[in-house]
Amino acid sequence: MAALTLLLGGALAPFAPAQRPRSAEEAIERYRAVQDRPEAQRRRAVDDLGAFADDAVTELLVAELERAEGLGHRQTVVRALGEVPRRGAVPALQKAFTAASNARLADSAAEGLARQGEDGVQALRALLDGLDGGGSKWNSLCSGLGRSDLPAARDLLLDLLRKVGGRERLGPLRNLQRWDGDAAVDEQRLLLARDQDPLVAATALRQLADHGHADTPTLALELQRRLGAKATGEQHEAVVRGLLAAPTVAVLEPLLASAAAADDPFADDLQPLWQRALAEPAFAKAFAAAAAGKHPPAELVVAARALQFVPKAQAGAAAGALVALLGQRDAGVVRAAAAALAAVAPDRALAALPPLVAAGADPLPAIALEALHAVRSAEPAWADELLQHANGRSQGLRAAALQLLARQPGVDAARAVAAAGGALGHKSWPVRAAAIGLLVALREPAGIPLLFERLDAEQARLRGDVVAGLRELTGLQLPTTAEWRQWWAKEGPTFVVPARAARRERNGADAGTTASYWDLPVLSDRVAFVVDCSGSMKQPFGTGDATRLDEAKRQLARVLAALPAKAKANVVTFGNDAKAFADKLQPIDERRRKAAASWVEALEAFGATNVHAALQLAFADPEVDTIYLLTDGRPSAGAIVAPDPLAREVQRWNTGRGVQIHTVALGGRSDFLERLAVDSGGEHTVAR
Repeated sequence: MAALTLLLGGALAPFAPAQRPRSAEEAIERYRAVQDRPEAQRRRAVDDLGAFADDAVTELLVAELERAEGLGHRQTVVRALGEVPRRGAVPALQKAFTAASNARLADSAAEGLARQGEDGVQALRALLDGLDGGGSKWNSLCSGLGRSDLPAARDLLLDLLRKVGGRERLGPLRNLQRWDGDAAVDEQRLLLARDQDPLVAATALRQLADHGHADTPTLALELQRRLGAKATGEQHEAVVRGLLAAPTVAVLEPLLASAAAADDPFADDLQPLWQRALAEPAFAKAFAAAAAGKHPPAELVVAARALQFVPKAQAGAAAGALVALLGQRDAGVVRAAAAALAAVAPDRALAALPPLVAAGADPLPAIALEALHAVRSAEPAWADELLQHANGRSQGLRAAALQLLARQPGVDAARAVAAAGGALGHKSWPVRAAAIGLLVALREPAGIPLLFERLDAEQARLRGDVVAGLRELTGLQLPTTAEWRQWWAKEGPTFVVPARAARRERNGADAGTTASYWDLPVLSDRVAFVVDCSGSMKQPFGTGDATRLDEAKRQLARVLAALPAKAKANVVTFGNDAKAFADKLQPIDERRRKAAASWVEALEAFGATNVHAALQLAFADPEVDTIYLLTDGRPSAGAIVAPDPLAREVQRWNTGRGVQIHTVALGGRSDFLERLAVDSGGEHTVAR
């Protein structure tokens, strides 16, 4: 039997799923073995055929395309057929493009044609001749041409650029991006960078900036002066690139203005431009002086963030400007300045931040304490100072200290339990929430009776925190304080807290709630629902005719109807920017339920995915203790777009606040959304 097993294993080894075929003959053999099976079982073998250009492989792929039925399988075959240049592929790919009713399938067919050399480019030309311009298929063909490095593809894109008008020019223009140092292409870019349409102009300017064209700074300054109040973050981001291409003191003011309005002005590919600009002593000195001057708060935030990129030689000037910014009234400016000062000049931070901790008005002490934590968390004495601040004068400071103690290694557990216990009766809910969180994080048996004695004292969200904490520490779920006392009298003297278990979802029944949102219990009575209304929310949801936004509206209407009368709620939506149903939480009486339901029903899907603006707007209401964030994609617009920096920024907003963020990912798992939930003590779920 063992011999037979080995023999079979050896025979099947070449067909192991993880091992790709090494020759066309092997790929064909694998395909033949499954060609009569259902499409789902043929897909891997078809995909493997794509790596080989042999005529026999091409014939099989063309035949497979003819009999393909499912959209997913057609996509696989088209992608395989166009993966490499091959004889006989062009007619089949042309036919697949013409018949495509799906944008992804059309994209794959056009991309495959672009790989077929001159014949493929001519086929793309013929297909373009059959279109009037614009639309998804037009964009697919332009995208295909953009993937070809043949001069014929460039010439065709230039022809299209000259023939069409308005925003139809964006298709060919964007797909000329790869052509660097080409005189004919640059001629069109220079013309379009002065176009009346700001999006067309910004697209051309960005390409000139990326390719280091000498006229870029002048064109960027011209565009910045033409941009009006309705200009998008994408347009301002192009200006930032252009001005940073050759920065001078003369462009400081427009640079700050556009960076404050740009999408992700410190994205990974922009950071080297900031570093290069601020490495020039004269520019760095002037920038630091400008940063300490009179500007709107959004510009001062940008200035503080930019000063993190100064080299060590310029750190002194940067630190002086950042210390001056600590005196601003706007909390966002102070937060950005404190974080930058801790990164650029830790010694100056150690001198400048403690007075703000001691004498600042909320929320400034919490902001300063978190920045100090970034500098001092490795010091053994820091835990003792956090324990002292846990009894501080400021409510925000106390909450922040308790939160930071939960993250701090080397804390004296007995003193930390005592500090948390002393804060459990505080009048401020963020302080109590932080104390509950610290007791759970410490995992000390002494914290258990402190928690169950709060069961009858807390309501809504904080009662849910207590219930979840007790379940985390004991594995038990007892309904009354009396039963907990009885259990503790028996088990307490010898009880050992079990090892940390995997995160478990909250049970809404524990806190007496009947409301739920995307199957997550809604325990809070001060809740903001933050809902994605970007263009991608037009996609279908599930197997019916409803879109993702349709389902989001249904879920919102249902939860608003189920919230108790004493609850307060708000709805924040986001696309290119964010807007709210009301400027603050509203009591959910019948009149407001109807008004909110009508407002929600009128929502439409449009634009990008500005998670930063949406969460910032939700956090602006100090009464909010819980956020439910729903989105179907990665952030794509806003002051911070990259997931890691955005998650860190949200965590900074939450220091001293204690807002729980529950996240719903539509369509698939999201590491970013899961991190937001974990960092804030919320739950994460995926809905499809």
